[in-house]
Amino acid sequence: MSRCTKTRHLEVHHIRTDGGNGIENARVLCQDCHENTGSYGSSGHNSPPAFSAETKAKALKNANNQCECTKKDCHS
Repeated sequence: MSRCTKTRHLEVHHIRTDGGNGIENARVLCQDCHENTGSYGSSGHNSPPAFSAETKAKALKNANNQCECTKKDCHS
């Protein structure tokens, strides 16, 4: 499966809105891929609290500072 190659404008996304703020619920996405998730910007959507700076840094390091999206044609 191909992976998005973007390395700029990265954001840490909650995999599950009810999954907590730990690293196991964090996924690095570029802004475009983040906007294409089903939960991004949904009205009436209860966003979970923001990740800590430590969790964000760890997620970015684990992802090698690259978007982790593997959806085909996510933002082409």
